[in-house]
Formats: sequence, structure tokens, C-alpha cells
Amino acid sequence: MPRMSTLAIEGASTTNGPITKYARGVGGFLGLLGVLSLVPGVTTNYSGMGFYSSEAQLFGLFTTSIVAAAVYLTAGACCIAFSTSPRQGHKAVVLTGNLLIIVAIGGAGLVVNPSPPLPVNEASNYFHLFLGILLLLGSVRAKAMHVKQYGVF
Repeated sequence: MPRMSTLAIEGASTTNGPITKYARGVGGFLGLLGVLSLVPGVTTNYSGMGFYSSEAQLFGLFTTSIVAAAVYLTAGACCIAFSTSPRQGHKAVVLTGNLLIIVAIGGAGLVVNPSPPLPVNEASNYFHLFLGILLLLGSVRAKAMHVKQYGVF
């Protein structure tokens, strides 16, 4: 039988289970994305970076700005901060995935928004959409692994 570190009223609370590891990995990736958005060599047209509207592009593909970098850094920090318990880590990753999908839908013009809060282009929209879907699918997989390993969620 697998060893559980602690047992809470809601179920097994492990700080090293599949969900918490996944949440920390997602947080690290988003934090890295936020930092790379502010590095001049990785971000092309860095001189065109603005607070909201920007001409700077991360890896020469994805439009980025100071606000976009701050959003990535904040989302990454939240995923890492909430990865202390399986339930909180799962909620943080699901919320982040849903927000990325909403950003993709808003950037694609499917929702009427005269001035989007984040700079977007077609590549950024697809990136946010696929990243959001991957986060949701990964969180479902991590939750299933957690339930299989510990029996409860």
C-alpha cells in the first residue's frame, strides 16, 4: 500500500503527489515564459515593447508586452504557491488553463472587445488555446494518477 504523508478530513494530502508536481511544473513553465518575455535576446523587437500594446515578439512568433509577462509570472507564482495540496494545485492549474482559453477566444475576435488587455496575434491565440487545453488535459491525467496512487482526492 502506498505511504501517505498526512491524512486530512477531505482526503489524502500529499505534497509530493502527481497533482502537486504537475502544478509546480506548470508554475515553473509559466514563470520561465514570463521571464523570457522580458529578455531582449529572446524577445525580438524589444524596443517596441509597451505596457499594453506592443510590437515585441517572444521567439519572433508570439506578441508580448509588459502586462503579458506580468500575467505569466503571476499565474506561475500562483500555481507554485497553491501546489501545497492536491486540491489547491488542481484548482490553480484548471483556472489557469481556462483563463488561457478565454484569452485565446478573446484574441481571436470571437468576443467583441475593442481594446484587448493583452497584445495578441494569430500565433499567440493558437499558443494560448493549445496551452490551455494541454493544462486541462494534464490536470485530468494528474488527478487520475493521484486517485490511482492514493485512492482519494
